[in-house]
Amino acid sequence: MRFTGLLCFVLFVLSSCSYKNKNTLFKTSKKLKSDNPISVFGQASSDTSTYRHRIKPGDRLQIRFLNNFDIGQAAGQSATSQANRDINTDKGYLVNYDSTVTLPLIGRINLAGQTRLEAAKNLENKYTEWGIINPIIDLNIASLSVTVLGEVESPGKILLDKENTSLVDALAMAGGLIAGSKKSSIKIIRGKEIILVNLKLIDPLYSPAINLQDNDIVYVEPYGVKATLEPISAASTGVTLLFTGLQALLISVQLFYLVNSR
Repeated sequence: MRFTGLLCFVLFVLSSCSYKNKNTLFKTSKKLKSDNPISVFGQASSDTSTYRHRIKPGDRLQIRFLNNFDIGQAAGQSATSQANRDINTDKGYLVNYDSTVTLPLIGRINLAGQTRLEAAKNLENKYTEWGIINPIIDLNIASLSVTVLGEVESPGKILLDKENTSLVDALAMAGGLIAGSKKSSIKIIRGKEIILVNLKLIDPLYSPAINLQDNDIVYVEPYGVKATLEPISAASTGVTLLFTGLQALLISVQLFYLVNSR
């Protein structure tokens, strides 16, 4: 029986080693490790210190005419169908694949490549040309989002209510970190760039590098045994069957010797 226990222990250790870190997503060819509060790996896609979202096809714009309410009401009246009215009034104005947005009175206008404030100023000038006196326009980008995955309470896509939402804010909107999360190396994945953030330290809170951008992926890795738990559970059925078979074989051998020794 000692032999059985030893065999079970050896098989368990081997299975655990073979599944080490199998439950971790977004692994790189070389392990990313750093003792710094924030480390950047790969090709930087933008300057985080001066980042401003620039309007692109697929964005939805919420446009409010602050001192010309009739223009705002015209948005629904100018729609050709109930579906279009719902899109315009509830979700904002869609930036088409040709970079244009269709707005009341002025029709199609190209806003792609402009920041939120640049686009608002541009629209104020356009409506002034149409005879609107002193238009004041508030423009927000309603489709900004990031995806939060891993060891958080509620993983998934999160809509951002403002530009430059911080990593901490996004984690809070995802319900916060859960037990078993690796807080020392939270990944912000942005194209070919990976930003490694150590939230065990307070220093990252003062850096613009943790301000998120549209379509970023935030990944919180599992820590320690949590990283191996699911794969081992998946393999446990096969290992259990193997142990049961070995025990049955050993019992049969013991019975055989007992019968033949009499």
